[in-house]
Amino acid sequence: MQRHPESTRVRMCLAASVHFRALPAEDLDRVAGLCRVSALEDGRLLYHARSELDRFWIVLSGSLRIFSTDEGDEFVYALLGPGAFFGLSYLLSRRQLAVAASAYGATEVAAVDGTSFLALLDRSPRLWRHVGGLLADRLNLAMMVVRDLSNAPLRKRIVRRLLGQGISGGRDLGAGARVELRVTQSDLAAMLGTSRSKMNAELKQLEKERLIEVGYRTIALANLEGLREIAGPDLFAF
Repeated sequence: MQRHPESTRVRMCLAASVHFRALPAEDLDRVAGLCRVSALEDGRLLYHARSELDRFWIVLSGSLRIFSTDEGDEFVYALLGPGAFFGLSYLLSRRQLAVAASAYGATEVAAVDGTSFLALLDRSPRLWRHVGGLLADRLNLAMMVVRDLSNAPLRKRIVRRLLGQGISGGRDLGAGARVELRVTQSDLAAMLGTSRSKMNAELKQLEKERLIEVGYRTIALANLEGLREIAGPDLFAF
């Protein structure tokens, strides 16, 4: 059967994703066949907090910025890169999300129709088990983030978050690789619950040690072996 070009592109993204690449080929085909691709300009809102949810999304290119606001204060949860998913657990639970999502740079997403996906899950226990594993991983991730915010020094939290962003985007984190991430110091500070001035000081020190290189809205991971030593075990992908 000849695939629609849009489905072919989504399938390629799923096959490279840390979250979906373990699925058998037929499941990748079925999920990709339910998707419709949309392009978002930088800053475009994909989802309003507490809106009704009838689909979930997979990032194909660019990034989704997941955030919430409370009395004017903003908290950034994560930047989701290619292969990451957003809204899946809320689709299954039929609950509203308390967070919003917007494009971080030019971004393309694949919207997976909720009704069709739930019907597919009902026909495929194997896919259900995989989805259950994804949601368990997200819960484990949330607990590790809380642990890091409570106990880990800021330097370690920064490095763990940066490496996690790299893993989430399907980047090669081999010792000899150099990985460039699109992230601002302000958003990184918001994700880690610290001030921009403290974030700037820590990044300058990491740059002085030639572990990273800070650019305009980018941070490059220049010495992955050294960064992994700081981060320790239990790195997580968003």
